[in-house]
Amino acid sequence: MRTLMTDPMSDLGGCARLWRWIGARPPVRWGVLSIVLGAVAGIGAIGLFGLLELANHWLLGALGGHSPYTTTAQGGFETGWTRERAVWAVPLVVAGGSLVAAALVRWLAPEAGGHGTDAAIAAAHHHPLGIRGRVAGVKMVASAVTIGAGGSGGTEGPAAQISAAFGSVVARRTGLTRDQARTAVVVGLAAGVGAIFRAPLGGALLGAELLYRKDADASVVAKALPAALVGYGVFGSVFGFGPIFGYHPDADIGGLGGLLLIATVGLLAGGAARVYATMFILVHNRTNAAARTTTRRLVFPAAGGLAVGAFGLWVPGVLGTGYGLMEGAMNREVLLDLSLWAVLLIAPAKIAGTALSIGTGGSGGVFGPGMVVGAAIGASVWRIAEGLGYGPNDPTMFVAAGMAACLGPVVRAPLAVLVMTAETLGNATLLAPGALAVLCAIRVLGDTTIYPSQPDKRADVAIDESHRQHASEG
Repeated sequence: MRTLMTDPMSDLGGCARLWRWIGARPPVRWGVLSIVLGAVAGIGAIGLFGLLELANHWLLGALGGHSPYTTTAQGGFETGWTRERAVWAVPLVVAGGSLVAAALVRWLAPEAGGHGTDAAIAAAHHHPLGIRGRVAGVKMVASAVTIGAGGSGGTEGPAAQISAAFGSVVARRTGLTRDQARTAVVVGLAAGVGAIFRAPLGGALLGAELLYRKDADASVVAKALPAALVGYGVFGSVFGFGPIFGYHPDADIGGLGGLLLIATVGLLAGGAARVYATMFILVHNRTNAAARTTTRRLVFPAAGGLAVGAFGLWVPGVLGTGYGLMEGAMNREVLLDLSLWAVLLIAPAKIAGTALSIGTGGSGGVFGPGMVVGAAIGASVWRIAEGLGYGPNDPTMFVAAGMAACLGPVVRAPLAVLVMTAETLGNATLLAPGALAVLCAIRVLGDTTIYPSQPDKRADVAIDESHRQHASEG
């Protein structure tokens, strides 16, 4: 009688023997796994970005008649923000997209709802071998529909969860241990974010910082960096390798006075990040508590989408990712063309829009919107300073500092986001003023995080697992 073997690759003959040989040599094993995880993450990022572009064109564009700002990564920066149909078309499209996405998630993979990064963090800590493969597909489609229809959300969260799901599947298929699977999930997450944001170094650092509030796992970087580079290469071979916001070599600080203004941006961005995290978690928790039936789980995202579509018509950057507006805010002429009140309203509107789109059950990320909020803070400070005659000629440094200062501390990954910001603008000189803004933001933000699944330190995970084991034995 044939004996049932536990090795998941036992029926592959020579392949199984080759994998056992590789598995016995950790450096070789992780070299191979990093390449595989990076390639799969890059393919996932291609699928997400491509579907999002299609959804944005046909839903928000064709049905809603709305043209938002676009980035260099989308084929060239365009100011957009035009409306070609009746005023009620966009709110209905946003609500419809949120409804369809919520239905897909509800019936196919409930764990794919909401913002993907927090779910990926929870999975890495508690069940790295248990993420279902279907999560990747459902998250990809649901996020593309939500954001493509105009819902306020980012692409990095979905990319993180999609790639984490791939990492979990690879871990199961290759017979990795639980600890090895956790690393595979994190490496996949880092590669996915690094690929879709075209920021492989920042993505690798994100893998080390993102899992904990007050700790980091530096050992992940050596495995995540090759994966992020491979993912970046795969994604870039289809959509290009340039920074998503284009190159900004002429960014100017504006002397000592400019540094003081950058510090002001950091302080304000830290306050905005605190409001962002508090409001998002409040809406998310209240919605989960109230949505006890399938009907409510479908109605709440649709109602949130309706509201987002309504006020997104009047404030730029609310609908969709808002990345095009971020690039626009780095252009002096584009920024001056917007009224001061419009610029000042972008940050609170994006905070509210993301809470109503993703916090109510829509599918998307909170990573990107955090950058948009910070960019709006930097743009607002520059507009006021420029009007008073104190600002530099170019607003790029202020916008970039706001991006890093608002997002980095609130996701507990300040170094990764700082590096990622420099990569997205193709300018390493942003690091020093960005670091100043980040430090100021940290002082204001304190221990607040937008990811509740983050434990404080690695030791907390070990203690939690010990308690779980004792409970199961009892």
